[in-house]
Formats: sequence, C-alpha cells, structure tokens
Amino acid sequence: MKNHSRYCRYFLLILILLNKNLVTSESNIECRFDEQDDNIFWIGETITGFVDFVNKDNTDLKLARIDGELIGEVVALVRVETESDEVEKEEEVKEIIFNQKILVHPHHTNGSFPVRRGKQSWPFRFQLTEDLPPSFEQKKIDIHRFNIHKICLIVVKQPGRLLSLTTLKTEKTSRNGVRLRVTFEKNVVIAGNNVSFNVDLINPKGALIRHVSIVLTQYVDCNFREKTFNIIKQDLDYIKSLKHKSINRNFQIPIPSTTPVTFKFDNSITNHYKLHFEVHLRGIFTIIKLEFPIIVMDLIPETNDNEDDQ
Repeated sequence: MKNHSRYCRYFLLILILLNKNLVTSESNIECRFDEQDDNIFWIGETITGFVDFVNKDNTDLKLARIDGELIGEVVALVRVETESDEVEKEEEVKEIIFNQKILVHPHHTNGSFPVRRGKQSWPFRFQLTEDLPPSFEQKKIDIHRFNIHKICLIVVKQPGRLLSLTTLKTEKTSRNGVRLRVTFEKNVVIAGNNVSFNVDLINPKGALIRHVSIVLTQYVDCNFREKTFNIIKQDLDYIKSLKHKSINRNFQIPIPSTTPVTFKFDNSITNHYKLHFEVHLRGIFTIIKLEFPIIVMDLIPETNDNEDDQ
C-alpha cells in the first residue's frame, strides 16, 4: 500500500431523522449560508445560515430530530495492489481530527414535531475555533443520504499573524572551492506573493557552473507519518553554463495562491515548507546543497470598518 496524497477537509453534516420511511431526492434538503456567496470561512468566524427542507409528501411529516455536526478529517489517498498484483486501485483512509455539535432545530419545539407540505427553513449558528488547521488539497465530496443525510463542504482558512522577521543567511563550500551563500531578508511569504532571496556565488578557479536548481517542498506530518510534495521545482534564470568567478543576483519566486499555510494542530498534524538549493558543477561530488525553512501565510481577511458604528 502506497501513500498517494493527503488532504484536510471540513464538512457540515445535517441528519434529519423521520418517524416514517420517506423516499427523498437531492432537492429535499439544502444548506444555505447567510450573506455568503461561497463556502470559505476564517478561523474564529461565526457561521450562520439555514437548513432548507422541502416536504413533497401529500401529508404532514413527523420529524424525530435534526442533528448537525461540523467534522474535520484528514484523508489519505492510497494505492493498493489488487489480487492480480498488476493493477492498483485508489482507496481513501480517513481520520477524524475535529468534531463540533451544531444545534439545528425549529424554534419553540421540543422532541418530535410535524412538518407541513412545502418548504421549511431552520436556522443554525456556530463558531470556528481559533486553533483549527486550514483546509488544503481540496477534493470533490459526494452527497450521501441516510433517512435525510446532507453533507456541505466548507473551506477553513487561517489569517496571517504578525511574526518577528529574521534575516536568514547560510553558506556552503564545495571541494573545489566554490562557495554558495543564500540570504533571505525574510522567510515569511503570503500565498500568491513572491519569496525573495539573494544568491552569492564565489568561484575562484572558474569552474563550470551548469545550473542552480530550487525545489519548494511541502511536508505534511500526520500522527508521525510524513508525506512530502514538491510545490515548485525549477532552475534559476541567469545562472546557467557559467564560469564567472563571482555571481551575485537577487531572485523572486512566486508562491502559488493555493499553497496551504504553515500550521501545527494539537501535535497530530503539521504542515511546513523548505526551499532547497542545489548548485550543479562539472565533475563528480560537486553538488552544493542548502535548505531554508519557508513560512507560508494567508491574507488577513478584510473587515468592514462600519461594523463597529452600527
């Protein structure tokens, strides 16, 4: 069995229990979020909305109760060999890391209650805790039903936090005297922006520098099982097939806007990044390697300045 990919997702589970059997369709129940055109929310945000239910039965229904729950899970997609050992199939291995009960119930009712024919709407309200890990590697989620069982996918995001910025500088010298020094004025970057750094190469013997490659690697550690993904892999421009004795250049590398933020959750799941540098020289044993930790953050959510005045 091989790990293929891993992602973290959240969904709002609505379960309506009936006092009699009912054949339902997808249009029977929907989750509707207040003043929200999408399903993206920030940690600490209060989420409100309605569960819309359409009773198409000719008679009133008797509902036993409505249960709501916010569930966060880490899902690993693994490839397993079939009995023939020739074909691999993909399976999901799920682990729940968070669950929160959500109250969804008509006002002024206790226990079971009748539902007349037509559309009914019942409110819900809950708050995302401040320590939730963000969603990442979003995959399509299917809707299932048991009695009436609705899953609404939501995306949880973490805002940027003020961090003390520290200049990082590391260097290494090869056996033939070529020295690589890389400097970061800051190793914190907002997803969708550029990470900037300086490359300083000293090549006293004029050895042939074939190229300098960089790889931004994501490390996802779930319950002490680590999985790596290469987010960026490329060669630096301007440093190719050179024999210059001194090279000093500044570079900017765009970080994809979909890159999940750096985080740690309850010692059970962490997500962090390293930027790897390799200088490739002519000959053997002539690769110079350096690595730097990179902290990825998200944009701070916009706030309405007029809210405090209302």
